[in-house]
Amino acid sequence: MLIPTLIFVVTSSLCFGILWLFMRSGRNQEGDVPAGRPGRVLMFGPFTPALAAMLPLRASTREQYAKFLRQAGHYQSQAMANFLSLRNVLVVGTGLLVAAVIVALTEPGDAAMYQIAIGGLIVVILMFALPRLVLETMAKNRTNRIEESLPDAMDMVTMCTSAGLPLQHAIGRVSEEMQPSHPDLAYELRLVGRQAEAASLNAAIQQFAKRLDIPEVHSVAAMVWQAEHQGASVAGAFHAFADQVRLSRRQRAEEAGNKASFKMLFPLVFCLVPAVYLMLLGPAAMDMREFFRRERQPGGALSREHVPALLATPATGPIPAVPGARGAAPSAPAARPGAPANP
Repeated sequence: MLIPTLIFVVTSSLCFGILWLFMRSGRNQEGDVPAGRPGRVLMFGPFTPALAAMLPLRASTREQYAKFLRQAGHYQSQAMANFLSLRNVLVVGTGLLVAAVIVALTEPGDAAMYQIAIGGLIVVILMFALPRLVLETMAKNRTNRIEESLPDAMDMVTMCTSAGLPLQHAIGRVSEEMQPSHPDLAYELRLVGRQAEAASLNAAIQQFAKRLDIPEVHSVAAMVWQAEHQGASVAGAFHAFADQVRLSRRQRAEEAGNKASFKMLFPLVFCLVPAVYLMLLGPAAMDMREFFRRERQPGGALSREHVPALLATPATGPIPAVPGARGAAPSAPAARPGAPANP
């Protein structure tokens, strides 16, 4: 069983390494917007579309994958095909590897064959489920970073527009200034500026909200739409919105802190309390066990020769009364010699 286990470990590590490289290298960077470089080529060349369609996929699941890819920063047109083809290759390749190991190392009817098959099935399920978990985690982390840096961007946009700079140029200037500290939001703002040059600022902001799909960005899109259609100033609205976002983030932090005490109850009960009881009652239990072991030996207080005879054998007659004892019945006088007996 050692060789199949090593094969599974090496294969799993290799597959996860390939998946991680895909997630890290396929994401667009801030420099990709002004440079206009072409997107990454297909991972498996002309076989990528066929490999992506190897396993069936529902339309709702495909939409969720597309949403996660956008939120994680994968904006290439072939990002979906690369992701699905890589996942399908991992699943099918692991299944074929398990079958090859079973054929090469086991005989029909052996117990090891069923063990390898069960372990291989578990690995195949992991290969099918973990890529989506990794992609979803990366998308959530990126949206959280953008959400945390959004109030600072709104303050900078407010200062630029208050100084007389148009909103579109203010967004471009803020994207340049935020590149060292917040590269994810800087890339999105640079993309908004490029789309605004091609169409309109309202359409670019709406696309920005659609890509990230978080409430704060939808609020920004609504404010820009209102300012563009009603002619209102966005400087004060952006400043109030930044304060509101900070307040809501502080409230979420307080809520998470209040939930932490309840969440700590379970590790406290299942992990810490048994250890505390073991430390407090362990020495007493060991002393009690040593006491019973010592006193049950010959000559001890709990040995058989020290047990009272009254408890060892039951009494056969009535207990004689003690003369002069309180509550004892008076004894009859002894009969004199020659006296007639009572009838």
